[in-house]
Amino acid sequence: MRNLIVFAIFSVFIWSCSTSSRKLPENQKTSFSTQKKTDSADEWEITVFDADYESFVATRAQPRSMFTESSLKSRNTILVNEWNSRFYSGVNRNFYEVAIDYDPKENYGFDFEYRLYQFFAYCNWKYGIRFNGLRGIDKTK
Repeated sequence: MRNLIVFAIFSVFIWSCSTSSRKLPENQKTSFSTQKKTDSADEWEITVFDADYESFVATRAQPRSMFTESSLKSRNTILVNEWNSRFYSGVNRNFYEVAIDYDPKENYGFDFEYRLYQFFAYCNWKYGIRFNGLRGIDKTK
């Protein structure tokens, strides 16, 4: 009986770590870029090349007041590590096309951290990609 319980817990853990294996059409790839703003050397901006992302942030994303910069930074560190791990392992090459260059020691600013976190929430919402670093409220069932 004890072995059955251990096996069930282990199976649930493995299942929860899996990603969506859904193939994405060629025209539905989500990508983004990061760069420093030209008018300010201390501010970064993130650009997501998907038409639905801005609509998602405006209508479905949790409000900015629900987050602090430090909480976003810690979550983004986890999420970026998870993303890069999937990229380097070759999981779903159609989706994970680039590694994310993110330095947790860099001060990106609240807006950048918020938009990066929402990028992962958006990928979960639109494509069903599961990320362990998302808050429960931001995960799509």
